[in-house]
Amino acid sequence: MAIVKKKRSMEQELKNLNAVEVMNFVSDKYHTSEKRNLSSLNQCFQFMPVQDIKNHPELSLIRTHFNEIRRLLQKHLTDSETVYFPAIRKNSTSPYDYSSLKSQVHSIHENISKLFHDIRTLTHNYIPPADASGWMKLCYALLHDLESDIYSHLFVEESILPLKLEA
Repeated sequence: MAIVKKKRSMEQELKNLNAVEVMNFVSDKYHTSEKRNLSSLNQCFQFMPVQDIKNHPELSLIRTHFNEIRRLLQKHLTDSETVYFPAIRKNSTSPYDYSSLKSQVHSIHENISKLFHDIRTLTHNYIPPADASGWMKLCYALLHDLESDIYSHLFVEESILPLKLEA
């Protein structure tokens, strides 16, 4: 229910923006925070205490899934910032063939959704075990935040930006 409210609130917030303003919003809000979160999570995994890794072997698979999410997301962010968004901005007064970006966003959304589903299962919905270190607790919280952020980000690119480009 909270996710539905968040999406409705976001739709209202973006309602009066044009396509270029929506792209700026995505870059400023999501791309920046996701890059920061990816970096922080990478550090969390690097500094994870050996005791956590020994006591919780699932951390190895969680880290593998995170690394794949990071790879997919970094490629998407780079493509958006260097290829798609500049092309859309350049052609902002004429129709733009959004199909390649839309296809990439949809594919990334599906792949990342599967990986996060596995992570949620492995982390028991991001609830750290009683013996978790501060690093492990931080890692779980950052993974939860990253998942929420990515879903909002991809929702804007899949559902709102195409409507603005067609207008």
